[in-house]
Amino acid sequence: MKIHSMLAIMSMASALALPVAPAWATPGPVGAWRIANGNAVVDIRPCGENLCGFVASDKDGDSFVGQQVFIDMRPEGDDWSGTIVDLASGQRYAGKISLLDDKKLNVEGCILGGFICGGQQWSRVD
Repeated sequence: MKIHSMLAIMSMASALALPVAPAWATPGPVGAWRIANGNAVVDIRPCGENLCGFVASDKDGDSFVGQQVFIDMRPEGDDWSGTIVDLASGQRYAGKISLLDDKKLNVEGCILGGFICGGQQWSRVD
């Protein structure tokens, strides 16, 4: 009986030691996304408890590769909110990203306290 109890305790201890995946890990927007016009791919990845996005490739040759376009996107329900940077103009916008499905990401930026907003759909890169 003693060995059986010891094994049960060891099993419970090892089960408790399993890592728990963060809420955004599945399915979430983490991964590579092609922007609406197809000229660039943005890699969305964890940065602390939030998400950040960096240009992974740029077909226009504008040398934006490695530059950050999503800054501290915080989870808010099914969306992530933070700052979006338009690298061509240097402008920063209050932004929101949300998954439409596993293959489509809605990206929205707003100015004037959310009075004027614009958005586009990006597609996941396989």
